[in-house]
Amino acid sequence: MKNVKFQFNYKQLLKLVFISAGTLVLLIPATNAQTRGTKPKFFICPKGMERSATIVTTKHDINLCGQPGKEVSVLAFRTTRKSKITTLPLASNKHPVYSAVTTNGTNYTLDTEKKLLTITSKEGKVSKEKVVRSD
Repeated sequence: MKNVKFQFNYKQLLKLVFISAGTLVLLIPATNAQTRGTKPKFFICPKGMERSATIVTTKHDINLCGQPGKEVSVLAFRTTRKSKITTLPLASNKHPVYSAVTTNGTNYTLDTEKKLLTITSKEGKVSKEKVVRSD
């Protein structure tokens, strides 16, 4: 049996390395991304409540929650990719605008028609987040 030698010239080797690296770089975002237009899938409402809407902003995951058969009464949210959930009773639930206030005076206003979450701190600093997905 003859010994078979594999020979690579440096050009073929470089080409193989660049193609492999390029393929890897292109595939990484695809493994983490959720298809555009798909409905977000998470449930962060308090126990015993039903989710009436799911909204994803640029920085938060939000559920509008309520007792079965009743109006929406709670805003449950978390910072995207975090596990701590904050649940606030709604101060106003007049569709399409929902608002809630924390004990420290921060006001959260979700406008489902304008697709915008506005967070106003007690000091008056305003932060706006665009809704990127909802069901």
